[in-house]
Amino acid sequence: MRSLPPELLRSFVAVAQNGSFTTASERVNLSQSTVSQHIRRLEDVLGQPLFERDTRNVRLSAHGEALYRYAERILNLMDEAVTSLCGPVLDGVVRLGLSEDFASSGLTVALADFVQRNPGVELAITTGMSGDLFRELDEGRYDLVFAKRLSGSQRGRMIRSEPLYWCAGPRSPLTGEETVLPLALHPEPSVTRTRIFETLKTANRPYRVAIVSSSIVVLKAAVMAGLGVSAFGAYVIPEGLMRLEGVLPELGELDYVIDRPASVSKATLALEAVLTSAAKDM
Repeated sequence: MRSLPPELLRSFVAVAQNGSFTTASERVNLSQSTVSQHIRRLEDVLGQPLFERDTRNVRLSAHGEALYRYAERILNLMDEAVTSLCGPVLDGVVRLGLSEDFASSGLTVALADFVQRNPGVELAITTGMSGDLFRELDEGRYDLVFAKRLSGSQRGRMIRSEPLYWCAGPRSPLTGEETVLPLALHPEPSVTRTRIFETLKTANRPYRVAIVSSSIVVLKAAVMAGLGVSAFGAYVIPEGLMRLEGVLPELGELDYVIDRPASVSKATLALEAVLTSAAKDM
């Protein structure tokens, strides 16, 4: 039986996630030539091309896409097994930037479990707009950011995509058929706000911004009161709001991604693995 050495799989996954041998080599702390050798060895083992290359892009082949689904699961299980059995001692500070809607989602359970299992780690969490979080990551203010990215952006490593839905309160007088649609939105640089504006302009739907707040609690109250409609990812729709479907143009999907510097602490890498697993299982 052919074996799949984990070091080859790690290089393969890094290239698949980043679309670049250079960036992948930084992620796995190896030289670019070593990563290239790993990919060639893996292709030799499997007897199949795993990537399609041209002068500008590196893309997964059909066989590469099939392997990627297995490789992620294999590596995650291996990391989980080592952590569970060896219980490495982690310490230090991890500064996490989190999109506010995630703070009220199932990720809180995973974060609490991480803190309980790693009492030597100080977890400093800041919530904010995705655009602000990415900018502040570049400024060195975070070790890890979990947020949404704009359409066409290659920022970060995509964890999942979620449909974006229009939402209204159950007793709101708003139906989506208003001549000028009132909106309750986050301030700039909100990824959801940008998607809403782009969608309504493309559909030639007049709108006005009625409420602006960086707080989901405030936006939920405004939508419940019928002051405006808003939009949320499917799995982070605030409790009590309902989807407003069939009237307004579809908003499509948003990418939820994790981003970090190339070189981070073991505690940061451990938290990244926990968040990745938790987000995929939600």
